[in-house]
Amino acid sequence: MARNLKGELLPKAADPTAAEDLAWFAAKADRAFRLRDPAPLEFGPLGDPGDGFSWRVLVARLPDGGRLRLPISLAWDLHNDHAKDQHLSMLFDQLAPAEAKAMLKAKSN
Repeated sequence: MARNLKGELLPKAADPTAAEDLAWFAAKADRAFRLRDPAPLEFGPLGDPGDGFSWRVLVARLPDGGRLRLPISLAWDLHNDHAKDQHLSMLFDQLAPAEAKAMLKAKSN
């Protein structure tokens, strides 16, 4: 089970987390999604993620170099580095708001 909140579109280097995401995708050009822990107050207070869950950030790379990031609550024992693009893509499809899905689709056309 996963929960999400409203995500946001980031410019290419708006803040330290954006710069870190940009560098991560530059080093892993074959990846379209990234799962990482949130920076402190990256999204403001997120509240309780639920028993056995922790907050993560699902980052989707756009073809123009921009990124979408979504805070999501996932089982705490899921390791960020083990998350594969195919699984993260399914999570994005299930959890992202319609506007985010439309942006990703529009940017890839």
